[in-house]
Amino acid sequence: MRDRNRKGKSGEREHKKKEREVKDNASQPKSLYSLFTNKCSKEDKSFTEREEMVVKEYSSEMEEFLRHLYDEGYFRDANFLPSNKFDISSFENGYACNFLKFAAEMFGKDKQEIAKWLSGSDLKTVALFGCPSLARRNVFAAKRLRTFFHISENTVCGKCNLADSCKFKNQSVWKGDTGSLNLSSIMRLLIIYATEAVSPPLVLSDDVKACIGRLIKDAIKLSKTVR
Repeated sequence: MRDRNRKGKSGEREHKKKEREVKDNASQPKSLYSLFTNKCSKEDKSFTEREEMVVKEYSSEMEEFLRHLYDEGYFRDANFLPSNKFDISSFENGYACNFLKFAAEMFGKDKQEIAKWLSGSDLKTVALFGCPSLARRNVFAAKRLRTFFHISENTVCGKCNLADSCKFKNQSVWKGDTGSLNLSSIMRLLIIYATEAVSPPLVLSDDVKACIGRLIKDAIKLSKTVR
């Protein structure tokens, strides 16, 4: 009788332990890739960032780029699109915007060779604007672009409205290849700027907006010339 009681209590403890494990796993943060596609990705950690952003209406260049990404299959696994059909209104929430950044980075990796053909003067204007937010990936992408153009961090950080809260103020964090442009990082920045999904109180000037629009249009056009 005692043995049965022990076994019963032991089984009950094991059952409760498994229940706790299930709850713990359910409470773990999921990546946007997993959330929208029900799949896992090696880059899941990239989507756990939480950013305070102001998302504004898409420009005509941005709408064209969204359509291009859709046509090229970059939203094939995105379950936030109704019936897997292109709908610009589906990209108006923050979750979809983050998935868009992921898709743009994948586009950049696939089309890396076109980076050398993008306008250097437009890219430098974007680089001089600064970082779009304090999120680590965004800061590093912006600093990587500044490093390519040999732009002093003091020059940009000194006039940045986010500098007082930035952990990387006046720091050069990129120690890799500084002699080539990384299209994946560039596309991440362009998408954030193009949607004006920047941290308050940053404001894009008309000059910067024009450069971003041209770069996006060029990226679309050039990408059609390579496989």
